[in-house]
Amino acid sequence: MSIDVERAWESYEIRFNNRFGADKSTGAYVKFGKHMVQRLDRKTFEARLEEYVRWHQECKTALESGTTISDALILEFEEAAAWIALEPPKVLDMFKGEMGDPLATE
Repeated sequence: MSIDVERAWESYEIRFNNRFGADKSTGAYVKFGKHMVQRLDRKTFEARLEEYVRWHQECKTALESGTTISDALILEFEEAAAWIALEPPKVLDMFKGEMGDPLATE
């Protein structure tokens, strides 16, 4: 999957400023939900974005394979989302509708 990191960085800056204020300097800690996270610099953001994408894929793979999703997996995913100032989607809602309507007859 190809990600436009520059655009993702710009979106992160907007989300962070809107939620916590532009006065927070790089490295400042803030509480995001139940997680303490720092305002990231550009380089650290890229690493955290990759981490988020990895956990997102782990959740998707687990759902697609029918594997039970553990609480630990969900917590890792939620924390990865918090680090890039994203409200984590509910794991099951992330993939809602991918299989189509189960009540539809064809």
